[in-house]
Amino acid sequence: MPSEAAQNPKDPAQQLETVRRLILGKDNSRVTQSIEKDARRIVSNVVTEALHDRQKQDHSVDKVLQPLIEQSVKQSVANNSEQMVSALYPLVGSLVRKSVAAFLSDFMEKTNQLLENSLTIKGLKWRLKARQSGVSYAQYVAAQTFVYRVEHVFLIHRETGLLLHSIALENENNSNADIVSAMLTAINDFVADSFLNDEAGQKEQLQEISTDNFNLIIKPGPSAFVVAAVSGQPPQRLSDQLQVVVENIHQLFFDELNNFSGDNSAFASSDALLRDCLLSEQKSTGSDKKKPPLFAWAIVMFVVILAGYQAIDWLKKNQLQQQVMLIEQQAGIIVKQLKINQLDDVSLDIWRDPDAIDIQQWLRNNGINEQNFKVTERRFYSLDDAILRARASRILSAYPDIIAHWQEQQLVLSGSLDYLQTEQLVQRLKSAGFDTDTNLTITKLQPPSTKPLVEALSIKQQLFDELVGRIATIQLSFAVASESIEPQMQTRLQKLYDYLQQLEPLAKSLKINYGLLILGSSDSSGSQAHNNIISIKRANNVAALLQQKGIAKEKIFVAGIGTVDIASISHATRSVMFNVMYTYQDGHVIR
Repeated sequence: MPSEAAQNPKDPAQQLETVRRLILGKDNSRVTQSIEKDARRIVSNVVTEALHDRQKQDHSVDKVLQPLIEQSVKQSVANNSEQMVSALYPLVGSLVRKSVAAFLSDFMEKTNQLLENSLTIKGLKWRLKARQSGVSYAQYVAAQTFVYRVEHVFLIHRETGLLLHSIALENENNSNADIVSAMLTAINDFVADSFLNDEAGQKEQLQEISTDNFNLIIKPGPSAFVVAAVSGQPPQRLSDQLQVVVENIHQLFFDELNNFSGDNSAFASSDALLRDCLLSEQKSTGSDKKKPPLFAWAIVMFVVILAGYQAIDWLKKNQLQQQVMLIEQQAGIIVKQLKINQLDDVSLDIWRDPDAIDIQQWLRNNGINEQNFKVTERRFYSLDDAILRARASRILSAYPDIIAHWQEQQLVLSGSLDYLQTEQLVQRLKSAGFDTDTNLTITKLQPPSTKPLVEALSIKQQLFDELVGRIATIQLSFAVASESIEPQMQTRLQKLYDYLQQLEPLAKSLKINYGLLILGSSDSSGSQAHNNIISIKRANNVAALLQQKGIAKEKIFVAGIGTVDIASISHATRSVMFNVMYTYQDGHVIR
């Protein structure tokens, strides 16, 4: 009879498990403890090869290391900014140059695309169709330019429907990403709950949602799914790429997905994985791309020609303006306004002295067509030296016996001229800008001694009486309570002195003895005694000045008449008046 052991043999698998537990310990504890003791040495021997093999297998190592390195660099810059700057300084110049070169290259490429897509008939048609379709021009251009383009990528937690992370093309604003993720989760749950399970007993899952502008490609995973918003018709390789990314995310973020409690900050490092999904494919334009944008070039040529014409026209106008403004170098001409509407329509408004050069003549002399000018002349009298010389020559041409020469800016006249003609000449020269106090000298003018007319006693008597009358018309006005000789009085005193100088030879010829009576007066504003004093002081001051000029003291008599109370001329009574008293040498008193 067989034994009990023979009757109840154990299962070989159970026996093998018993032997394994006896040798390795429970749950392989003896082997695990042995490996853990030497784990550092074992891993260090193969870590480099393992990283190389894994990177070669699925390129997942760089995706894991990238966020770690970025975070480490940020921390290093924050804590040791000076050391980081010193270390990176040799690279900065090269980086800046490459960045600028890349920016310029991208700018030129975008500018070229803008010209091709905007300044062509095709571009205008696209704008019109985009407006008719109710979409933006950029979206319409993207639809026409690309076979497909991924615009947004979303990583959504499957159980909660919360957005874990998202990226957009060219870092566009993703303010609605949370709403999109919630709506997709709701739609996906609706489909799963509303339709029958598949043959394997799994709930139905959305794979794609189509809209007017986008196709939403959905790749689900056990704990999360990736959604790509695509414009155009996506190819199969995009679906494959999304699947690879879903698998990598579940592999790299296994613990984060299983332990997710609402904080999505741990998934910020998935940016590199999601960015691999931003794929696009541009349409091949074939021979059309090589065709130059004729309409654009036509516009460019028109703008260039117009700019060239405007530049040439501006240059010619500027040259004409500079040429015309040279007229201001002519004495006696001031340009008030020069307006060049066109080269044949010019308005010139000037101030011109009558003795200055003629404007039309100047234009002809400088090769400028005067027919194109509308000239408005306004008269003024210039004191330019050249104009004064021309004006003096014109006036003196009527006096052939006078010799004129210039001493610096002083006109000196010499020769023979009788008294009346001298007075007329001086008046004409004064109206022309000359004055005996500043730029005119007539002391060398002498009355002619050979003409019988001048020798006649009757003519001399007439001249003598004329001078006496002129002296009587001279009057000096003073301010209230003032006896000082003001600068404006010097001109009249000089005229008085000239008259007395001309009177002297006539008196000798006529055998007349004369004297100058100087009378000072005052108004009624002060007391009688004060007015008497101030009136005599005024007369004495004038007499002293005439004596300084050379008038003999014995020919002057000074008197103060005090107050002159005439209400209608009260402002003129503060004055000094002159009168000539004379007698013939035979004792007959004439005046």
